Amino acid sequence: MEALVALLLASCGGDRLPPGNPGTPDVVLVSVDTLRADHVGAWGYARPTTPFIDALAARGLRYARARAPAPWTLPSHATLLTGRLPARHGAVEDDVAIGSDTPLLAEGLRSRGVATLGVVSSLFVSSRYGFDRGFDAFEDFGIRTPAENLAGETDAREVVDAVLRLGAALPPGRPAFVFVHFYDAHYAYDPPAPYATLFDRAPTRRDPAFRTYAWHLAHPPTARQLEHQIAQYDEAIRYVDDAIRRLSKAWETAGRTATWIVTSDHGEEFGERGSWGHGHTLFQEQLHVPLVVAGARVPVGVVQDAVGLQDLAPRIAAWFGADLPSPDGTPLTCSDPGPTDPGSPRRAFPSETSRFRTDRYALYRDGLRLGVDLATGRRTLYDLEADPGELEDLAGVRPDLVAELETLLWTSYGAPWTTREAVDLESRGTFLVESQAAAREIRLEAGRSFQVVPVDARVRVPGRGPWRPFGGAAPGSGDPVSWAGEAAAVVTLSEADRARLEALGYVPSPDDESAP
Repeated sequence: MEALVALLLASCGGDRLPPGNPGTPDVVLVSVDTLRADHVGAWGYARPTTPFIDALAARGLRYARARAPAPWTLPSHATLLTGRLPARHGAVEDDVAIGSDTPLLAEGLRSRGVATLGVVSSLFVSSRYGFDRGFDAFEDFGIRTPAENLAGETDAREVVDAVLRLGAALPPGRPAFVFVHFYDAHYAYDPPAPYATLFDRAPTRRDPAFRTYAWHLAHPPTARQLEHQIAQYDEAIRYVDDAIRRLSKAWETAGRTATWIVTSDHGEEFGERGSWGHGHTLFQEQLHVPLVVAGARVPVGVVQDAVGLQDLAPRIAAWFGADLPSPDGTPLTCSDPGPTDPGSPRRAFPSETSRFRTDRYALYRDGLRLGVDLATGRRTLYDLEADPGELEDLAGVRPDLVAELETLLWTSYGAPWTTREAVDLESRGTFLVESQAAAREIRLEAGRSFQVVPVDARVRVPGRGPWRPFGGAAPGSGDPVSWAGEAAAVVTLSEADRARLEALGYVPSPDDESAP
């Protein structure tokens, strides 16, 4: 094992970080794409996938119940870097980017004199989707198309090389915010030698390649094939863990003090629901993500209260005294609060996915998770403390709790639309009126507020104009509805781009069906 670490550290090259500001520690935010919490040693995993992350957890804070707001890359990372939930930032599909009206963490930090540096390795965290705003230096390796993204050619070593290369030009004596995104634990989980044989045999051409979630639902891999894929996933995690160790070593060598944050945007399903992948469901293996905060400013302990990715940007902004306007999260508590008063109110955490012809929403509170499938009308309720695998649906025996949590879920979406006159409306989504899910067609009186889910669903007045997208063009004086939210940005994918994304299950193909 030590030989692997030495191999990675040996590639550090000549790039050396300049001195920082001893009075204001840096913040290094690391996102390991597709890393589920129960494959991290600090969460009890048996394989040595994350010795360095485990060491960070041992000398810092481990957040035992961290939640992601979505089971795929774009919306979760938009939440991570804005502090806003998908219902607010709107980047919930591959044709919607973060709008210019939505403030990003890096913008607020730069305005306070913090040096900002970002290095990412996926299309869905790239400048194409607005993630470069506010960064003094931003490297996305020219990933502008799905073909470049799906090639997966930017690995953890190159990411660290780029951080150190760009980091060498940081202004001496200034604190820095550094955002680092690793994509290696995303399928096809193909780390280089010798990591590729760390936990299992070497991969071969006969191994099943990921196709689509729906395809594997109908053609599941054998137990041995799945075991091998899990081993490859774990090997990729270990490769990233050693890359993070290398980053930390560079900070240590430069004498820069830092607060380290390691988390993920979502997890991965390995047969729990009969298939393989992510983006389709809102179960524990998708939304329970690791979160470790260690270094300067941070004590040692385990935080048992639930937190969300939306809490990180407000915390980082507060550390630097920067402004982050109206986030949905609350600044992450960087202390071990000890036992929580059983009578105190608990936070609720909404999540959603509309990918691949799904229309699913969830709310986590007090260890319970409500699921709402608007495509089928099904409601589910699970007790994650007693039933972490979410095998026993309690909705039938607790309809009162289902109703309470569903009202709370829809309340979290707000109501940015308002009618200016009595009007008939139709949507390709579902209207939410007074925190209740209504139909796809509705009549409302003047002055009524509403939302529609998914939040990017088109809305129109029958016979009075085209479908209006989420945060679309400002309504004219004669428009019967108005929009009070922030405008999203439109991303246009070419037919070739869409075909490539479809080939690896990123957009719906004809064989895609809703999953359990």
